[in-house]
Amino acid sequence: MTDFKIKEKKDYNLTELANSLYNIAEAAYQTGSPWKKEQYLADLKNALTNYFILEEDGHLVAFLAYQKILDEVEISNLAVHPDVQNKGYGAFLMKLVDKISGANQIFLEVRVRNFSAQNLYLAHGYEVISRRGDYYQNPPEDALIMLKKVGPIQKNEF
Repeated sequence: MTDFKIKEKKDYNLTELANSLYNIAEAAYQTGSPWKKEQYLADLKNALTNYFILEEDGHLVAFLAYQKILDEVEISNLAVHPDVQNKGYGAFLMKLVDKISGANQIFLEVRVRNFSAQNLYLAHGYEVISRRGDYYQNPPEDALIMLKKVGPIQKNEF
């Protein structure tokens, strides 16, 4: 990894940040951005949503959006611009999520045909726990629901 910084949404003008996030996701996802610019802006304005934003040499190149409610974290979006993929930025962002204070479980959804993302998540200790039919649109596709236990709750305890 070269010179990079991690920032949060409070460090930016939210309208400009929403445009940048959209552009990264549009380039990164095979099917284009899953959200419209307006959806990014609404998410950024949501007090429950947090972002890890990665800048390389002063340019926004990757982000991870999440919400933490009680002891659960849900990752809602992760994208790394294609120009900087395979530098370990996605893995770095995933490690940051593991360190969120008070989190015991981390959930996410991923397209069933997004094998590169699934491999990243599996490599970081996530496991498939369920499948949601037609969760994604454009094109319609099922989602795999993945979970990682990071806190004191262990399997078979509930």
